[in-house]
Parts: sequence; structure tokens; C-alpha cells
Amino acid sequence: MLSTLDGGRSNRSFLLHSDIGRLVLRINGTASLLPGAGRANETAIWQAAGNRGIAPPLLFVDRQNQFLVSTYIDNKLPENPQHNTACVEHAIELLQACHQLDVTASTIDYFKHIEHYWQLIEAGNRPPNPVLNNQRKPMHSLLESLISSNTPTGLCHHDPVIENFVGSPDRLYLIDWEYAAIGLQIMDYAALATEWEIDDSTVLERTKFKPESFTGAKALYEYLCTLWEEATT
Repeated sequence: MLSTLDGGRSNRSFLLHSDIGRLVLRINGTASLLPGAGRANETAIWQAAGNRGIAPPLLFVDRQNQFLVSTYIDNKLPENPQHNTACVEHAIELLQACHQLDVTASTIDYFKHIEHYWQLIEAGNRPPNPVLNNQRKPMHSLLESLISSNTPTGLCHHDPVIENFVGSPDRLYLIDWEYAAIGLQIMDYAALATEWEIDDSTVLERTKFKPESFTGAKALYEYLCTLWEEATT
């Protein structure tokens, strides 16, 4: 028996009621907004994350990477997990564990990622947002400075929005690994702090990033989000 869970950006997920319990069937879409990454990259990362208890265990992937089956995690998060201390602590711990994963994965090129969004925006045959356009060069320089500042790299999720955490305050899991790749760890924490509305001091205390670097990473993340909204509207 199937019931719809969500439509996603480019995927569709269904709850599968089977003899061995509840599972999730995901049918992969063909669209992807992460240049250079493919479904094989995503499933390899998901498998590694599942083996470490970071993600729901991945049980089956077809050879063409068109669909997969994973363990269903009953979501018992409070309505506003960002206001729950245990949830915030576990979310940070999950990202830290993710960054330590030893898995062969593609490396994100943030410059190409940004340029890909601009190509989509310009292909829409409409005038670009003037504020966004004015940020183009400054954000390019900001990204260059972050990369050259020896900021730690590792396997990053790149999309730690509240909706991509499931479980309970005592046991969280990360889902939706479509954007995962080797990248700047600081970008994951910048996204988490922004999306979860976590005080910078809370993140900085646990990560030891330089405050100015973290502020820059948050500005870059917000720029990427605005680009995404413009590109997909």
C-alpha cells in the first residue's frame, strides 16, 4: 500500500506499507540544480550516512538510480524544533558527524553553482533583480576569501533546513542528500544558523570559526538562497 509523503524539488516520495514494516519509496526526478553531481553521488553519500546513523538506512537502489527504498523514520519533532535546545544540539552534532564521513564524493564548485543559477535567471528573459545583480561581484570576492582562508572542508549536506531533519529531539536523522558534496564546512553551519534562527554565538562556541568568516558565510548562503528563488520562480 502506498501513500504520498511529498513532491520535493525534483523527486516524489511515498510511504510504503510492507510485511517488514513501513518504508519510503522515492522516485527520482530528472532535474538537478547542483552542477556536476549525479544520483550515484547522492546514493553513495546517503549509504555512508545511513551506515553511520546520520541518515535513515538506504535499503535498495535500482541500477539506473531511478528509485530507491529507505527506512521510514517516524517524525516526532516539535512544531518549532529551533526553539528546542535538544533539537539544536543534535542538529549541530549531525552536521559534525557528516563532516567526518569518509566517502568518495564529488567536490562542489561554488563558483559554478552560482553561475548556474545566473544562467537560469538570465534564460528567463526578464530583468534581473537589481539588488541581486549588485551583489554579484562582492559575493564572488567573498567566496574567494572564504576558500583562501583555510576554512575546513569535508562532506557537507548543503541543505540543513528544518524540513530535512526527521526523528525526535533525542534522535535526529538528516534526509535529502541531493546537494551533498565535499565543500566548506562553514557553509553548512551558516545554513543551519540561518534556517533554524540559531544565535551565532551558539554555533561559534561549538565550531571555533572566526566570527567574521561566519558572518561572511551567512551572507553568502542568503545570496545563494535568493539566487535559487529567482532561478526557480
